[in-house]
Amino acid sequence: MLNAVLSGVAAGAVGTAALNVATYVDVLVRGRPESQVPAEVAEKIAAGAGIDLGGGDGTPTSDDQQKQRQQTAQNRKSGLGALMGYGTGLGVGAAYGVIRLLACHGVIDGCTHWFR
Repeated sequence: MLNAVLSGVAAGAVGTAALNVATYVDVLVRGRPESQVPAEVAEKIAAGAGIDLGGGDGTPTSDDQQKQRQQTAQNRKSGLGALMGYGTGLGVGAAYGVIRLLACHGVIDGCTHWFR
């Protein structure tokens, strides 16, 4: 079972890396900006979990300090968004590995033709 999970995780890692390469080649060729969607999703999930990614404690600050905190928050959102993408790829790969193992051993009926 562990072998199936690890094979799925490896496949998820390769797929995620391939997706990232294709995305950044597109950014390079077309000169477009990176997507902000992963950062926005990360921000919403963090807010829903009660996690402040901004690092601010609400005390008054100078404009420079405020800009620095905003940049720090944006960097954290971007990093978390990217990590969530890898987590999704690895998780889906692991799930596929388990489903494939179960299907190939007849535990899941009717799925064997999909995973051979």
